[in-house]
Amino acid sequence: MPRRCANTPKRDQPKTGELMSSIVRPLAGLEKVLRYDANTGLLYWTTYIYRIKKPGDLAGHQNASGYIEIRFDRKNYQGHRVAWYLHTGEDPGILQVEHIDTNRTNNKIENLRLATAAQNSRNKGKKTGTTSKYKGVAFYARHGKWMSQIRANGKSTHLGYFTDELEAHRAYCLAAVEMHGEFANFGENSPFNPT
Repeated sequence: MPRRCANTPKRDQPKTGELMSSIVRPLAGLEKVLRYDANTGLLYWTTYIYRIKKPGDLAGHQNASGYIEIRFDRKNYQGHRVAWYLHTGEDPGILQVEHIDTNRTNNKIENLRLATAAQNSRNKGKKTGTTSKYKGVAFYARHGKWMSQIRANGKSTHLGYFTDELEAHRAYCLAAVEMHGEFANFGENSPFNPT
């Protein structure tokens, strides 16, 4: 087995913080077999595929993770990445294509944007099974108060203890706007969500 020199970077390795959880496949050539409707976010075959799909048939299915997935030439492609590529002509490469509204099946172009893995992780809803109904808040029994905290750039920041759960959530939302910018997500049930 050949040895790699210590100064030689590993081939095809994206920078830390930009790794994707799935295989990043080049998308070139898919424009020959797929058509994207930016208004609906749906993808359609433009040619006969596997003798069971004909031009005009809807492409893809919802996978176990909730994303639209397209199988072509014995490879799986994420529908939102294909949609971005077909609409913009740009292969996102190691960047992720994020669903702004966090709905994994909404592939309308206005709901998609490029993001690093770190930016994409900021736009997540509230975790299930927590002690608070609001994102960024947990009940701290030792003090008998609601604790607010936020995670950014790989570290957690404590925002304080509050007697009121909603005030703790407000502190989280203010910090999210400052630290996460356009990728801030307050959670679906937040009364502070922009309208």
